Amino acid sequence: ITNFDLSINEISFFILIDSLLSVTTFAWNMLASLISLGPGAINIGYLFLLASLCTAYAFIASVKLMAFISPYSVMLTTNLEPVYGIVLAFFIFGSSEQMTPMFYGGASVILLTVIINGILKNRLRVKTKTKA
Repeated sequence: ITNFDLSINEISFFILIDSLLSVTTFAWNMLASLISLGPGAINIGYLFLLASLCTAYAFIASVKLMAFISPYSVMLTTNLEPVYGIVLAFFIFGSSEQMTPMFYGGASVILLTVIINGILKNRLRVKTKTKA
Protein backbone atom coordinates (compact mmCIF):
# COMPACT_ATOMS: atom_id res chain seq x y z
CA ILE A 1 0.00 0.00 0.00
CA THR A 2 1.36 3.38 -0.98
CA ASN A 3 1.33 6.16 1.60
CA PHE A 4 0.02 9.35 0.03
CA ASP A 5 1.26 12.47 1.75
CA LEU A 6 -0.95 15.22 0.34
CA SER A 7 -1.39 18.61 1.92
CA ILE A 8 -4.78 20.23 2.28
CA ASN A 9 -3.87 22.57 -0.57
CA GLU A 10 -3.15 19.67 -2.91
CA ILE A 11 -6.39 17.94 -1.95
CA SER A 12 -8.31 21.18 -2.51
CA PHE A 13 -6.62 21.58 -5.89
CA PHE A 14 -7.67 18.09 -7.00
CA ILE A 15 -11.23 18.65 -5.79
CA LEU A 16 -11.44 21.91 -7.74
CA ILE A 17 -9.97 20.33 -10.88
CA ASP A 18 -12.48 17.48 -10.66
CA SER A 19 -15.32 19.99 -10.21
CA LEU A 20 -14.07 22.02 -13.17
CA LEU A 21 -13.97 18.96 -15.41
CA SER A 22 -17.41 17.78 -14.28
CA VAL A 23 -19.07 21.15 -14.77
CA THR A 24 -17.28 21.70 -18.08
CA THR A 25 -18.48 18.32 -19.37
CA PHE A 26 -22.03 19.08 -18.28
CA ALA A 27 -21.95 22.59 -19.74
CA TRP A 28 -20.45 21.35 -23.01
CA ASN A 29 -23.25 18.81 -23.41
CA MET A 30 -25.87 21.43 -22.62
CA LEU A 31 -24.34 23.94 -25.03
CA ALA A 32 -24.12 21.37 -27.80
CA SER A 33 -27.89 20.94 -27.74
CA LEU A 34 -28.63 24.65 -27.24
CA ILE A 35 -25.81 26.22 -29.24
CA SER A 36 -27.89 29.14 -30.45
CA LEU A 37 -28.94 30.04 -26.90
CA GLY A 38 -25.55 29.50 -25.26
CA PRO A 39 -23.01 32.17 -24.40
CA GLY A 40 -20.53 33.31 -27.01
CA ALA A 41 -16.87 32.34 -27.00
CA ILE A 42 -15.77 35.56 -25.30
CA ASN A 43 -18.33 35.04 -22.52
CA ILE A 44 -17.13 31.47 -21.99
CA GLY A 45 -13.62 32.87 -21.57
CA TYR A 46 -14.89 35.38 -19.01
CA LEU A 47 -16.75 32.63 -17.16
CA PHE A 48 -13.58 30.53 -17.04
CA LEU A 49 -11.62 33.51 -15.74
CA LEU A 50 -14.21 34.19 -13.04
CA ALA A 51 -14.38 30.52 -12.08
CA SER A 52 -10.63 30.08 -11.82
CA LEU A 53 -9.68 33.35 -10.12
CA CYS A 54 -12.72 34.33 -8.10
CA THR A 55 -13.72 30.84 -6.99
CA ALA A 56 -10.82 28.39 -7.13
CA TYR A 57 -8.08 30.81 -6.09
CA ALA A 58 -10.24 32.32 -3.35
CA PHE A 59 -11.00 28.86 -1.97
CA ILE A 60 -7.35 27.79 -1.92
CA ALA A 61 -6.31 31.11 -0.35
CA SER A 62 -8.95 30.74 2.38
CA VAL A 63 -7.65 27.26 3.20
CA LYS A 64 -4.12 28.66 3.52
CA LEU A 65 -5.40 31.49 5.75
CA MET A 66 -6.74 28.96 8.24
CA ALA A 67 -3.14 28.29 9.28
CA PHE A 68 -2.93 31.85 10.63
CA ILE A 69 -6.46 32.73 11.75
CA SER A 70 -9.29 30.63 13.11
CA PRO A 71 -11.65 28.84 10.73
CA TYR A 72 -14.50 30.69 12.46
CA SER A 73 -13.03 34.05 11.44
CA VAL A 74 -12.53 32.86 7.85
CA MET A 75 -16.12 31.62 7.58
CA LEU A 76 -17.48 34.74 9.26
CA THR A 77 -15.68 36.90 6.71
CA THR A 78 -16.99 34.73 3.88
CA ASN A 79 -20.55 34.87 5.17
CA LEU A 80 -20.40 38.67 5.47
CA GLU A 81 -19.58 39.10 1.77
CA PRO A 82 -23.25 39.53 0.75
CA VAL A 83 -23.64 42.26 3.38
CA TYR A 84 -20.53 44.03 2.08
CA GLY A 85 -21.88 43.71 -1.46
CA ILE A 86 -25.25 45.16 -0.56
CA VAL A 87 -23.70 48.08 1.32
CA LEU A 88 -21.42 48.74 -1.67
CA ALA A 89 -24.41 48.53 -4.02
CA PHE A 90 -26.23 51.10 -1.88
CA PHE A 91 -23.36 53.54 -2.34
CA ILE A 92 -23.20 52.84 -6.08
CA PHE A 93 -26.92 52.87 -6.86
CA GLY A 94 -28.13 55.17 -4.12
CA SER A 95 -31.55 54.82 -2.64
CA SER A 96 -33.15 53.54 -5.86
CA GLU A 97 -32.89 50.00 -4.47
CA GLN A 98 -34.59 49.49 -1.13
CA MET A 99 -34.38 46.42 1.07
CA THR A 100 -37.15 45.21 3.35
CA PRO A 101 -36.98 45.80 7.10
CA MET A 102 -36.31 42.06 7.53
CA PHE A 103 -33.06 42.45 5.59
CA TYR A 104 -31.89 45.28 7.81
CA GLY A 105 -32.84 43.25 10.90
CA GLY A 106 -30.88 40.25 9.62
CA ALA A 107 -27.86 42.36 8.71
CA SER A 108 -27.97 43.94 12.18
CA VAL A 109 -27.99 40.51 13.83
CA ILE A 110 -24.98 39.41 11.73
CA LEU A 111 -23.01 42.58 12.48
CA LEU A 112 -23.91 42.41 16.17
CA THR A 113 -22.65 38.81 16.24
CA VAL A 114 -19.35 39.90 14.71
CA ILE A 115 -18.92 42.71 17.23
CA ILE A 116 -19.82 40.49 20.22
CA ASN A 117 -17.43 37.80 18.95
CA GLY A 118 -14.58 40.35 18.80
CA ILE A 119 -15.33 41.65 22.28
CA LEU A 120 -15.48 38.15 23.79
CA LYS A 121 -12.25 37.05 22.09
CA ASN A 122 -10.50 40.20 23.29
CA ARG A 123 -11.67 39.63 26.88
CA LEU A 124 -10.53 36.00 26.73
CA ARG A 125 -7.14 37.07 25.37
CA VAL A 126 -6.73 39.63 28.17
CA LYS A 127 -7.67 37.03 30.83
CA THR A 128 -5.16 34.49 29.51
CA LYS A 129 -2.40 37.13 29.44
CA THR A 130 -3.07 38.20 33.03
CA LYS A 131 -3.05 34.59 34.27
CA ALA A 132 0.21 33.78 32.51
